[in-house]
Amino acid sequence: MDENKFRKSFEKALKIHQDGTGQLFLYSLLDFQIDYDEEEEKVFIRVPVTEIMFNPVGFLHGGMLTYIADTAMGHLCAAFAERPGVSLELKTQFFRTTRKGEITAMAYFLKKGKQIQFVECVLVDDRERELGKVTATFYSLAE
Repeated sequence: MDENKFRKSFEKALKIHQDGTGQLFLYSLLDFQIDYDEEEEKVFIRVPVTEIMFNPVGFLHGGMLTYIADTAMGHLCAAFAERPGVSLELKTQFFRTTRKGEITAMAYFLKKGKQIQFVECVLVDDRERELGKVTATFYSLAE
């Protein structure tokens, strides 16, 4: 691990962090690039694969994929449902791993209700190979 590079990323993330906004520490530390497709109601997160994402045996940690997907689906609900929501349940399926390149997460609605959203997120590597798929149920928060 390049300690100087990691320290710079850490310091940048500390400076950017603002509670209650999209400027969160982990988004910055992991270098999330978040994009919205308003026409198709989809959210994309692109994130470079780095060593801090690996588990003790050197593979991409499954929790990282789930975190990226949960974030994409949460942004989807916040942007395109009537109110922001929180995840009630998640199911993650892991298909393969990667140790380099970039991960792209694409989140979209399976069914959009007034209080409950059923959402899905597909995660691919930079060669368009599916790494995993996450389905979730989100609950819309009261206004």
